Amino acid sequence: MLFSTFRLKAALSFVAAFLLTAAAVGASMPLPSPDATASITARDLRKHLSFLASEELGGRYTLSKSNLIAARYLASQLEYYGYRGAGPSGSFFQQIPLYFSKIDVAGSRLTLGANGSKRDFKYGDDFVSEGGWAVKAAASLVFVGYGISSPRNGWDDFSGVDVKDKIIVAVAGRPESLKGANIPEAERDEGAAFSHGAAAEIVIPAQDLLSAWAQIKNSFQHDRVGLPPKGAVTGSPMSRVYAGPDLVNALAAAMNKEPAFLKHYEGKPGASAPISVSASIAVAVEIKQATAAQNVAGILEGSDARLKEEFVVFSAHYDHLETGKNGQVYKGADDDGSGTASVLEIAKAFTVGERPKRSILVIFHTAEELGLFGSEYNTDYQPVVPLEKLVADFNIDMVGRSKPDDDNDPRDARLTDKNSIYIIGADKLSSELNQISIQTDEDTERMRFDYTYNDDANPERFYYRSDHYNYARHGVPIIFYFTGVHRDYHQPTDTVDKIDFQKMERIDRMIFATGWRVANLDHRVVVDKKPVADSNGQ
Repeated sequence: MLFSTFRLKAALSFVAAFLLTAAAVGASMPLPSPDATASITARDLRKHLSFLASEELGGRYTLSKSNLIAARYLASQLEYYGYRGAGPSGSFFQQIPLYFSKIDVAGSRLTLGANGSKRDFKYGDDFVSEGGWAVKAAASLVFVGYGISSPRNGWDDFSGVDVKDKIIVAVAGRPESLKGANIPEAERDEGAAFSHGAAAEIVIPAQDLLSAWAQIKNSFQHDRVGLPPKGAVTGSPMSRVYAGPDLVNALAAAMNKEPAFLKHYEGKPGASAPISVSASIAVAVEIKQATAAQNVAGILEGSDARLKEEFVVFSAHYDHLETGKNGQVYKGADDDGSGTASVLEIAKAFTVGERPKRSILVIFHTAEELGLFGSEYNTDYQPVVPLEKLVADFNIDMVGRSKPDDDNDPRDARLTDKNSIYIIGADKLSSELNQISIQTDEDTERMRFDYTYNDDANPERFYYRSDHYNYARHGVPIIFYFTGVHRDYHQPTDTVDKIDFQKMERIDRMIFATGWRVANLDHRVVVDKKPVADSNGQ
């Protein structure tokens, strides 16, 4: 490979400049006191985890009594440390309204009609509903492209068409020109549809979902647990269904288009238009309220009169899996007892000695295993702290394991060694946060950062699979800490005896120092990138 002398000198100059900048950043950011750092110990981590992952606690399943006991334990620890409750009326508990829903498949259908003829489509085979909630609408159809109404970004699919009391047809995703744009929910999806007065929405799913329709359709017919429609809380109800391949073909034909027009949509502004077809949608659902669930949240007030109005967040999910039919307890020592115990220890460390300038928000999410519902409720429904006041979220999910040198089990192939940890998302929104993360590790524990799963092309897509993502998609910078999947993941064998507490201690001290620096900056962490789109391009 040829590499010119000029390019070599330029490259070396760039590296030298980066190292000098990093050194300057490190020098300008003091570390927490030795006493605060030393308060995070392997002994105390074991103490917390031995309770949270005990046989008696039964696995901490979201809808179980053991989950309530775990929540009470977490709240009592935060209160003991000196935190105040972040929930309503100063409570440590943020109630999460979850519901069971059961689709009446036989009583659910979608009908297209034109010129006196009708065609019925079956639930599951031809369409599914979002969230398992009842849908009832009948109106003429209007195609609205991507369903985006964001004039400030130079795009408005609702311009020039009347969708009031109509059923709109929209393609999931967004145009290439808006891939990196920050489009609030009020300007897309059900938010845009509701604000323009639409009665309901038929969504054309992304091509990968359409291709796998035969495999995924049955999952929408089973009993489901989830959050209520956002309209039940925000006052903006919107009925949405997703079209299967045959319905997509029928809609394309009604528009005098080939199916590829909708399946591989590459629209431009002005493509929206009425469709000379009417539709009626009826999805019958039996709804039953689930057992109460709650996030646990506490606040440690910052020391600076101005900066204490901003918050640095530390999060972990404390729920795990339901006890098996034969009584198997899924203790979840690593998933995510390790993250929960870690956040407890970090929360304690912030109370030792000098207080940070910014306030600290500690939140233990529930219902992560059911679909990130606890974090979704805190970001999309009723946040305990307004999202614009959140500076960064440090999310810890599975940091308790290390791979022994003699472990050749293929199920442990991606498990990190005792000196390594996966860093995910640190650079997705803030180059500065990423630099602080790297420099602080150099200044403290010198763990080896592995960025394998930070690559959006990685098929595991871990960036989208833990609670931090619900904050990141709202523009809050995050770092997700993770030591890797192993043979005991989601098995009864995920137990305390397999946890590497010395590694956890090092990881948690490093995370604490990183968060301390962010909490004491004289400015907010600079957000210089836009939220990364999820698999549907939203």
